[in-house]
Amino acid sequence: MDIRTTFGLLIILLLGCNDNRQNSFAKSTSLDKLSIDTIVGSKTITNEIPGSAYRKRAIGYFVIIGKDTSDYTCIFTESKDNNNVGIDLNIKYLKASMTYRQRLKELKIIMPKAATDFNFDSLTGISFGRLILSGDLAIDVTKQYRQKYGASNKLQNYLTVQEFLKQSKLCADIDNLFKPYSISSDKVSIEKLFLTSRTELCWASKIEADTSNVPDKILDCMLGVKLKKR
Repeated sequence: MDIRTTFGLLIILLLGCNDNRQNSFAKSTSLDKLSIDTIVGSKTITNEIPGSAYRKRAIGYFVIIGKDTSDYTCIFTESKDNNNVGIDLNIKYLKASMTYRQRLKELKIIMPKAATDFNFDSLTGISFGRLILSGDLAIDVTKQYRQKYGASNKLQNYLTVQEFLKQSKLCADIDNLFKPYSISSDKVSIEKLFLTSRTELCWASKIEADTSNVPDKILDCMLGVKLKKR
């Protein structure tokens, strides 16, 4: 191999190494930029949710990444009479654009900001609204319910279902979300318990699960979870 060939190969190798470093730097810069540009916005809530006569204040929080603002807003409230703090997940009965996992990720970003505005020692509960609006969570909970109580469409009584939900993925996810604040789920309360259709679930929520593996009937109810300090 003559000296010109050797020199040419050396230049190619050096350029290749430089390209790799540039690609690595670009990826690193992109990740750093995402971290820097991710902030939590907030707005005062007035009549968007019921109970304004009993509230001292309510603040909605949402995630902003660069110039993009999330269409999801989680609402924190403080009551007038005892200063108790509550969370309304504020999930609308509309065609969803966000999966349960995405919403959970945004809640984890929102929590530290909300903790600076509200006293989490007074945080007493979280309102989910209808279970099916949480999409994949409703699917997982339904599968757990079927494993425990079988395929019958005759539902267990309210107390039994509340105790089941306390041991389900619902409260496991809540406990994980609030672990940094030494808060955990305490009791689950439900209203209007029934089984809804897979069709309604797929309309009302954005799911990641394979629809062929979604049960025909989905457990649904109005759902709230009481919280406690550990």
